[in-house]
Amino acid sequence: MAGRTGLVVAGAGARGAYEAGALTELLPRLTRTWSAPSILVGTSAGALNVAALAGLSGTGPEEATAELVSRWESVRTDEVIALPSSALQAGIAYAGDLLGVGSRLRRAVGLPGRVTRLLDAERLRPVVERVVDWDRLHHAIARGPVDAVGVAATSAGTGGTVVFVERGPGVPLPPYDPGRDIRYVDARLTPDHLLASAAVPVLFSPRRLDDGWYLDGGVRLNTPLKPALRLGAQRLGVVATTPAVPVPDAAVPAERTPDVYAVAALALRIVLGAGVTEDLRTLRAVNELVRRGTDERHTRIGTWFAGPPADRATELADLADEVRRTEYSGLRALRNPSLAVLERLVGGAVPDVDRTHGSELLSFLFFDPAFASAAAALGAAHASAAVAPDVPARAARRRSLPLGGGGPTG
Repeated sequence: MAGRTGLVVAGAGARGAYEAGALTELLPRLTRTWSAPSILVGTSAGALNVAALAGLSGTGPEEATAELVSRWESVRTDEVIALPSSALQAGIAYAGDLLGVGSRLRRAVGLPGRVTRLLDAERLRPVVERVVDWDRLHHAIARGPVDAVGVAATSAGTGGTVVFVERGPGVPLPPYDPGRDIRYVDARLTPDHLLASAAVPVLFSPRRLDDGWYLDGGVRLNTPLKPALRLGAQRLGVVATTPAVPVPDAAVPAERTPDVYAVAALALRIVLGAGVTEDLRTLRAVNELVRRGTDERHTRIGTWFAGPPADRATELADLADEVRRTEYSGLRALRNPSLAVLERLVGGAVPDVDRTHGSELLSFLFFDPAFASAAAALGAAHASAAVAPDVPARAARRRSLPLGGGGPTG
């Protein structure tokens, strides 16, 4: 089939294991139905997934995705998050701020300086280096079969999205997109680009790259559909850990003030889900206009979504709680002592707190072989039920779809 297939994988934290499981079902079907994805774009954990797949190029889709799941199953909590030491350091730094002690003086006596993060993610570097075959990734882009890999991050200076792109000779670098404030930058991708894309605000420090400081791309663009289209994809496979349609949630009891855990969980749902929901809605609306013959400016974009069905949106959070209870309750908690601290940090073990929100937050930070295996199985189960798109992909070169801004524009 003529034209390029793109793969977009959303940010998800530890839920990236779910995405890897979903890819075990989606990637072979994409390859058989359309073609092997050659435009790969992701944010945060999604960037790690697409980079790892680029580094597995030349391997069949079944084998590549099975290996991706295996790599997620090798990651442990203490490899990613230093607990409780990093939380203690952040507390000391914050106390210094409250007492008005200068950061220079604090560093001189061996104490932490300014508060730049709650958790230390520097341990994540060896994981990123291990999960991605960087030499193979660069070779695949330079000589095929991968045309481009894009990693979305947020500029701490401008607040806009920056997509770092390593591309082959046949892929032009897209111009600045003022409508969505997306800037495209040529790069030879490194672990630092992935660490920047995954630098969750407040939890982790921003990362320094050549021209400035960057943090989690999910702040502005968690599911980078438009960059994939701008890079030349004419049909898309999309993987996310939130449903593709809005999910009505149970109302908060009027007599109960939402606590910080509930608000944090809500913020994550908005950041992770709102973008993909709106962009997919726009794609479908424009596809329908093209089908009716009322829009001749755009081409129809086949989009194959793999993620939780709307009626199963809470299953990942429930799974995190179940794995925590069955694998690490009682004396078994000694096998992963960081987990107990982490669970309290996100409200999962705090008395008189709704555990639902704590479990949801835990699922984003639960880097653990048992959770990764269970999450991957759930992702595969959800993706196996994904309906193939009814929109045929065309090779015609017309204007790409205007994601964002509510619909087609001139």
